[in-house]
Amino acid sequence: MVEAENFIGNGDTFLQKEKYIDAIREYTKALEIIGKNEDSETADLCYRLSQAYSSLDSKNDENSIKFAKMALEIHKKLGEKDMEIMDLLNIGYIEMDSSKFKETEAAFTEAINLAGSIKDIFLESSAKNALAELKLERKEASAAQKIYEEVAEASLASEDWENYFEAKRGLIGLIRKKDEEKALEVSLEALELVDKIAAHIKNKKERKEFRKSLIFMYDLASDIAMELNDVDQAIKIAQRLKAD
Repeated sequence: MVEAENFIGNGDTFLQKEKYIDAIREYTKALEIIGKNEDSETADLCYRLSQAYSSLDSKNDENSIKFAKMALEIHKKLGEKDMEIMDLLNIGYIEMDSSKFKETEAAFTEAINLAGSIKDIFLESSAKNALAELKLERKEASAAQKIYEEVAEASLASEDWENYFEAKRGLIGLIRKKDEEKALEVSLEALELVDKIAAHIKNKKERKEFRKSLIFMYDLASDIAMELNDVDQAIKIAQRLKAD
């Protein structure tokens, strides 16, 4: 088992360095050792293999889907429904990269239903955000907007900031296509909420990490400001990110 752990560690290092073939080689060696064990460790390794293959060639889903489904089947046998949901999201994103939208929607929808059945609001919102992303990919803006609005409302109520701001980013992107100035206004309102939440985080390090986790919101607002030639506002946005 120690040998398998070493191979997995090596694979993780290669994956971080974007050396995907090397990562696959190391993960495969580990799978040869522990692959017969239908346990969480094997499922996690299959997930990593699916990610490595997907990163290597996102347009070819043959191997990435094979290992993603292996992880899903193991988690089903173990009764780990939360992990099943993560596997379904993984499968959906793999299929979306391969432009297999029918399969993508099936995976995301199943994830939403499963999360609802176990009353996991965070995972349900995560799956809905994924489905909204698919709707955007398919040029179904109205459907995407409706889903993002549902997620924003639910995640705001539960203070699930990860999913809230992800949904907010989607909504701002839709507004931006019609009205750049309105999009900037909504973006700045979102940053006001970030400031408000951050102000209640007493630990300075945690406060910085919170802002850093939402850097995409700052980048989006800054990009819109620059598009409007509002350089002063873009500078102010950058300064807000460095607050505290």
